[in-house]
Amino acid sequence: MANALKKIGSRIAQLRKEQNYTQVQFGEKVNISPTHISTVENGGSYSLNTLLAICDGLDTTLDYVLYGNLRNTDKDNLKDIINICNDYEVAVLLALAKSMIDNRKNYL
Repeated sequence: MANALKKIGSRIAQLRKEQNYTQVQFGEKVNISPTHISTVENGGSYSLNTLLAICDGLDTTLDYVLYGNLRNTDKDNLKDIINICNDYEVAVLLALAKSMIDNRKNYL
C-alpha cells in the first residue's frame, strides 16, 4: 500500500510541476494546505475528497493519478472510485446500486 501511495504522490507532483505550480500555489488553488500537498506527494495519507480536489485542480482523471493510465469506461472509473473508498463509503455505494437494480423496471 505504501508503494502505491508513493506512486500516486509522484504522479501528482509530476503533474503539478508540469503545470508550473509550486506546492503553495497549487494548495491555494485547491484549498489544501501546502503541507498536506507535500504529504500527499510524498506518499502520505489523504481523504477521497482531497484526492478528487487534487485531480480537479490538475485537470486530470482519477484513473491516471491512481494507475498512471487512462481508462475510458464508466465501469473502470467506478472500480477506481470504489478502490479508494473507505468501508462506509463502499456500503453506501453498494446500497445505492442494489436499490437501483431492484427498481430498474420502474425507470426503464
